Amino acid sequence: MTSFDTTRLTAARLWVVSSPTHSSPPGCDAPRGLAYLARGLYALIPVATPAVAQMSIDEQWRLYINPDWLADADIPVIGRELVHLLWHLLNQHAVRARAVGVTTQTREAWHFAADTAIRELCEDSASGPEDLPIWEGDPKLTVEARFAQLSTARPDDTDPAEDSPDADDDSHDHRDCGSGADGFVRDHEAQHLPDLPKVTKVESDALRREIAAAAGPSAGRVGRWVEDVSSGPQVPWQQVLAGAVRRAVSHTAGRGDYNYRRPSRRAAVSPRVVLPSPHRPVPGVAIVIDTSGSMSAAALAHVLAEFDTILDALQLGEHGVIGIAVDTAATATPARRAADVLLVGGGGTDMTLGISVAEELRPKPELCVVFTDGYTPWPDEPVGGMTVVAALVADGRDYLPPTPEWMVRVECDDVAATVR
Repeated sequence: MTSFDTTRLTAARLWVVSSPTHSSPPGCDAPRGLAYLARGLYALIPVATPAVAQMSIDEQWRLYINPDWLADADIPVIGRELVHLLWHLLNQHAVRARAVGVTTQTREAWHFAADTAIRELCEDSASGPEDLPIWEGDPKLTVEARFAQLSTARPDDTDPAEDSPDADDDSHDHRDCGSGADGFVRDHEAQHLPDLPKVTKVESDALRREIAAAAGPSAGRVGRWVEDVSSGPQVPWQQVLAGAVRRAVSHTAGRGDYNYRRPSRRAAVSPRVVLPSPHRPVPGVAIVIDTSGSMSAAALAHVLAEFDTILDALQLGEHGVIGIAVDTAATATPARRAADVLLVGGGGTDMTLGISVAEELRPKPELCVVFTDGYTPWPDEPVGGMTVVAALVADGRDYLPPTPEWMVRVECDDVAATVR
């Protein structure tokens, strides 16, 4: 694999996030002071390749860099290109391109529309590449609406953008932003898909929320982006959690079997033969509760009370649950209700201990629900034969840490849970 010196890449990241000082270069070369983008910039995974002219990104946050371009470009130029590509990811342009049916024939128009929107996002901070195209139409139009106008415009129509993809000016032609901007995997990306580290969808969503929280409320287009991220589609978290529990137990609850624990109702038909009776297994439920000092007792009590209601509605509560209280140690105790689990601890947090204890129970429970604020290590691999639901107790927090993709994730707050 082609290699390169990452020093200039590091300098470009610092140029983006550092605040200008009295010794900073004057004008447009001064550092930008966009500290809220730091988490995203350092999450990018650099890959050296001569297959790109400058830089591009894929949907897994891999940053493909031409090492010759990196060696020759000025630090502010590299920094502006990093900001440009990061905004493609933060705005989920690849997902949105698929949603509107962008094809290989129309993706250049999509890139043009997306880049005009990114130019506007960067205007207040003067942090984007200077040669990004300008949208001359209604600035309130979404990328999707701009793309629709470009795609349906006839040759004799007046193009809403003076610098359209078909214009004589080819300053935009050199820039291929990659699959992270349109969803179409390039050949040089496909070569590395199974081998390189990646940012998963759950982690990407968490990064977007964390960056939005760091940016905070503000005026302008970045402020509107923060509002969009913060006000995602919401439904009551009780419904989300109940649905997750219902799906987890439905397979076991619907599985019939026979045993000899009670006489068969058909025993009178064959008095000399002992017949088995039908038996419907009841799914086992383990509840792992984070008792570390960062958990709010009031919020946890509210969530556990609601969970008891879910168990009763599914007729699971009458059979009891196994409660496992965890901080830096874990102990399993039988309980009639989730709210009856003895909450001891108050130290550190390691939910892998509680999940491990649940896995070792005999019989092994079919469902393990982990109530935590999310600031914990997680097992690297799924647990065979046991569905794990991570119920993250938000308690008013704007950001919750990522969870493994194989878990069912539910974010529990006072009112609603954001569907992820």
